[in-house]
Amino acid sequence: MASDHDAQSALERLVREGSDTDLRRFLLILQPPELADLLEALKSSEDRTRAFRAILEPNRADVLRDMEDQERAEVVESLTEQETVALVRELQSDDAADVLQDMPEEKQERVLEQIEPEDRAELREILTYPEDSAGGIMQTELVAVREDVTARQAVEEIRRTRDEVGELHEIFVVDAEERLTGWITERALILADDETPIRGLTGRVPIQVTVHQDQEEIASLVQDYDVGSVPVVDDTGRLVGRILVDDIVDVLVEEATEDILRQGGTDPEELYEATVLSAIRARAPWLLITFIGGIAAAQIIMAGDGVIQRANVAALFAFIPVIMGMGGGSSTQAATVTVRSLALGRIGTGEVWGVVRKEFISAFILSAFFGLVLLVVSGLTSSSSDVGLICATALFGTMCLGTLFGVITPLILDKLGADPAVATSPFVTTINDLIGSSIIIFFTWVLIL
Repeated sequence: MASDHDAQSALERLVREGSDTDLRRFLLILQPPELADLLEALKSSEDRTRAFRAILEPNRADVLRDMEDQERAEVVESLTEQETVALVRELQSDDAADVLQDMPEEKQERVLEQIEPEDRAELREILTYPEDSAGGIMQTELVAVREDVTARQAVEEIRRTRDEVGELHEIFVVDAEERLTGWITERALILADDETPIRGLTGRVPIQVTVHQDQEEIASLVQDYDVGSVPVVDDTGRLVGRILVDDIVDVLVEEATEDILRQGGTDPEELYEATVLSAIRARAPWLLITFIGGIAAAQIIMAGDGVIQRANVAALFAFIPVIMGMGGGSSTQAATVTVRSLALGRIGTGEVWGVVRKEFISAFILSAFFGLVLLVVSGLTSSSSDVGLICATALFGTMCLGTLFGVITPLILDKLGADPAVATSPFVTTINDLIGSSIIIFFTWVLIL
């Protein structure tokens, strides 16, 4: 940790005060992932651009690929057109498309015009797909051999394309129309006799995806299979690209980050656009829902103030935070588990009632235990035995109903086509406050009667 801090301090000092030669020498001793982290931590885009330009050209593409979207976009924006063209030529197609998407359309078009025709056509195709689809994250560099060739011809094809393909995981097999028919492992190809037909070595592809499939769905599929890459086909079954495991890892991190932020009542843009305005814009709508619910709960308690006074249990107010807090905690736990289970595809159509039943039984047992504990505690701290009875009953009811709404709300939102991670937390918090305050007043009124 100390060495990272020292490296960051040294880079900041060299960017501000050092010569280009000293800066370049310092950057030479670092690997691209380290350079990407250090550049991201620089405070100004001007410093980041100067440091990036000091990196030797063969390494610039690797560093840019490892940078986060926001910082990468700032660097790309500051580069000249020729510098951008050089970078795009060095990058694999999926990374090159990411860089192009960071540019204004006019600059993007000028850069594309200076790329080789075949590469330009592939990049244009990737750019037509949504960023979070298979087509948007695939790379077009791959090894595909015809099913009617021999093992020797397949090896020759691999040698011919080795420089542009990069990582080689599996060799895809296609028919005369370039439709995917299977794949071959490197081991099977190496051990085969030269004249062995590829058709005889071809195995079934465990999974393949279409260009329109969502990246989250693809990530979920890859978790179930031990594969190094996933073939991407168009609507006719023609092989058009592949998605590597490192891209899937990026998708998993991105989707998990979005779910965590949305469950907290904010938006992913706050993380990547760290400004006061973005924070206010992301948080305000959901805080407003919670605020309105809190006001409604306060009105219920204020309306029942006379009931509480008549029952001579004013000490009940001291235990309201405990009741609200326990109800909120139980509902949040249930909602979090349900939202994550939905995201991972672990709740099928026939399993909904099983999930609801499990959560409710768990809540019943826990709320009964904590209700009894609160009954004892309130009895020891209050002169009125009625306070303990109301507190224990209200806690039991709030935890049970809070958990029930915590599990049902995301299921309903998912059924309606809404993202459960976005709206569950504020809705559950609001409902729980209303339930808790209503139950307290209800059982106090029952006591009077």
